[in-house]
Amino acid sequence: MTKDKFIIAEYIDDNRADIIAKYASNMPIADIAELYNVAKSTIYLRLVRWGVKIKKYVGPRRRRNEKPIRQKRKFSQELLLKMKENGRINNEHIKHCEFKHTTEDQELIANILIQI
Repeated sequence: MTKDKFIIAEYIDDNRADIIAKYASNMPIADIAELYNVAKSTIYLRLVRWGVKIKKYVGPRRRRNEKPIRQKRKFSQELLLKMKENGRINNEHIKHCEFKHTTEDQELIANILIQI
């Protein structure tokens, strides 16, 4: 530990009763840390070391199966027409492709990959 850490630790320990009282009065750890100009983790770890029971966070949370709300993307009319045209062109080419997977094909591909 550096000298600064000892000073901070001593400063926090000197204000132990005040910190515990503020936390007991439902003041968030982040606010206490800001008040004493230290990191949130410093206050949290000190409270744990002093035997204070840490309260579970009860703020707003998402439900497990709830997906985040996403705004629908807005495209210009020109871009929508171009996307539709590209989709139509791609679909024409895809319709004519047929793939058959056989063991011979897989062996040929494996041999080609080995040679590369």
